[in-house]
Amino acid sequence: MSRVCDICGRGKMAGNKVSHAENKSNRTFELNLQETTMDINGKPTKVKACTKCIKKSRKSK
Repeated sequence: MSRVCDICGRGKMAGNKVSHAENKSNRTFELNLQETTMDINGKPTKVKACTKCIKKSRKSK
């Protein structure tokens, strides 16, 4: 299952996990993807969208 937003194309991001002692180890930041139904070209379509895109689409209406 791909962890990429169908609308904006954002995916996993990499960064560091930093402890209290400033030790750094690699980690990944996952998107909050939800499977929703959106109107694309006038017909409802199931898409995997990040919550930012869902929020933007609701505000634009």
